[in-house]
Amino acid sequence: MHHVNDDPLFRKTMRFSGWSGIIAVILFIIGGVWLGGMIPSMLQANSAPQEVARVFTENLFDIRISSVIMMTSFALFGSYGAGIAAQTRRFEVNPAFSYLQLVFTAGGMVIALLVAFAWGLMVFRPETYAPAAMLMLMDFAYFCALFSVPLFGGWCVMIALSILLSEEGQEPFPRWVGYFNLWAALLYVPGQLILFFKDGPFAWHGIVALWIPYIAYFGWIWVMSFALLRVARGAGNEPAARRTAS
Repeated sequence: MHHVNDDPLFRKTMRFSGWSGIIAVILFIIGGVWLGGMIPSMLQANSAPQEVARVFTENLFDIRISSVIMMTSFALFGSYGAGIAAQTRRFEVNPAFSYLQLVFTAGGMVIALLVAFAWGLMVFRPETYAPAAMLMLMDFAYFCALFSVPLFGGWCVMIALSILLSEEGQEPFPRWVGYFNLWAALLYVPGQLILFFKDGPFAWHGIVALWIPYIAYFGWIWVMSFALLRVARGAGNEPAARRTAS
């Protein structure tokens, strides 16, 4: 095994993974914020079914385009998460946390894709759907995005543990990145409150349950993406054996 600077393919892979995360954030801003009206939410958790049907019917084209863009954004979670797991694997004698990270990566990507599926399905043929069905699909999208705290929070925890439990000088990423991941996981927790509220800051349209987890999640992707790009430049953490060999 070689130093990252002696492995052009690995360096390119880390660069691709890092840019995957950055592009995923940018695409979500275009699809989920600008066109799709997911955040800030076009509607509220206590909106009447007829109001939901009217709003989505009036914005069919924008929401259809936003669904395609969000699908692309969320698919990039796979290459982004795989890059983090690959860097973790370089520091393991026997793989454990890297495999756990891959499991959480796959789960997170699938759950995120279901958000885009639900958003697109609502505007596939809205003229034939009962308003209550459209309301349920909207609820489903927000529950996938916000209620799945153990999955997305667990992903962060697996990254944090792989860093903080490593011996000094043998961390796959700087130790501050481990603490950052724990803070991110904590900030996702308000998302689980949406089960108990249909109005106010703890509903899925509220500032606590929607804005805090979303900003924390995409901020986390942004930070981890730059950590991967640092590895790609050969300026990231290196296993001791490879540092000695270099």
